[in-house]
Amino acid sequence: MVKPSTRFVRILCGCIFALLFASTEVFAQVSLHPYLSSYSQNFNGLPASEHGTWAHGTQYFPGWYLFRTAPETTTITAGTGSHNAGGLYSFGSAGSTDRALGSIASATKTVGEFAWGLLVQNNTGHTITSLSITYTGEQWRSSRPASPQHMLSFWYATGTSASSFNLSPKTDTGWKNVKELDFYGPVYYAAGSALDGNNPANRKQLSATIEVNVPNGHYVMLRWKDLDEFENDHGLAIDDFSMTWRTNAPTDPIPMPVELVEFTARNSEQQVQLHWATASEKDNSHFIVERSQSGKNFIGIATVPGNGNTSMRTNYSFTDEQPVSGTQHYRLKQVDYDGSSTYSKAVAVHVKALSKALLYPTITSDALYLDLPETALLLTIYDRMGKRVHQEELPFQARKHRLNVSQLVAGNYSLLLLNGDGERQVLRFVKR
Repeated sequence: MVKPSTRFVRILCGCIFALLFASTEVFAQVSLHPYLSSYSQNFNGLPASEHGTWAHGTQYFPGWYLFRTAPETTTITAGTGSHNAGGLYSFGSAGSTDRALGSIASATKTVGEFAWGLLVQNNTGHTITSLSITYTGEQWRSSRPASPQHMLSFWYATGTSASSFNLSPKTDTGWKNVKELDFYGPVYYAAGSALDGNNPANRKQLSATIEVNVPNGHYVMLRWKDLDEFENDHGLAIDDFSMTWRTNAPTDPIPMPVELVEFTARNSEQQVQLHWATASEKDNSHFIVERSQSGKNFIGIATVPGNGNTSMRTNYSFTDEQPVSGTQHYRLKQVDYDGSSTYSKAVAVHVKALSKALLYPTITSDALYLDLPETALLLTIYDRMGKRVHQEELPFQARKHRLNVSQLVAGNYSLLLLNGDGERQVLRFVKR
């Protein structure tokens, strides 16, 4: 028999525990400040082998929190999708550091259901009016032939304090669902087996822009939840999360920790030469040179080390040796030591397409260099007797190519270029 005083203490402790974790009170978050224009998380810090610990109500990465409906379990397991046991998973190929955050929910007392979320605070000095979110959903396991399509649903909420949010997957009060960011596993009604979540057939990139109203100092929390769905659950995960935001600030650019005073692009002999200079730098780790044909969707093409901290002018340059013909847009992503980043304004340059290839030098003992039209696909070399001595496929849309001919015997040779339409161009050179 339990004594009344003991029973009271147990009830009181239980109520306190339930209150703390039902509200998921959290006090650390990602700060969106004036010098930060984007945030990303690739989850590669999750365990790549065996097990790690991620307890209910705690953060694994700064700002990333976990809710377990079975809070006594604290394990996160590195897995390839080969196991059907329920739990929180760091999915990825065996031994690879490329990880994804996922789970297999189950209505058992030791596994339960899951939600994980990112807490951010607006410290920009202005009201945040929209969030642009991109992430990749991945499926790492198909559970069994009877299991239908399952999903990870995406939600967001805003609040005045870090303790405003109930992360629990069992309630949606105060949360708004964004259908465009719900990830539906692409493999279902299939045999139970591991899947490669990095295979394009088993993953999907999701993007959406959310209109919000988050005053300076207030908070936003993003939530993914994995409920125990009909039949055995599949292994679903998220990876490569990124977010940008807009505020109601004036459109004038915010001063950067790195003071960029010059950024130019110039077309020169089928290459694009980029030059930029900084008047001063603070905590500057590196620049990422990004390129776009549309001026909207940029991809990184090179990384240039920064100069750390300096009050002196620093000059930088980079040559894009393989630009695509047409108008190209370039911008710089400046990255600090803490991973925060800012973007420069984009500059544009027009690259004229070659109609014919150029070969140089025409007399050589070791190497030939080719300036190519983007349509060239196949390169073949013939000796003076018409015998084929070399053949190779050219990289797609290659504009520059180096060819090692040191192994050829001395003599006269013909170089034949062929494009996808069957058009031919013959160039000649002498091997010493």
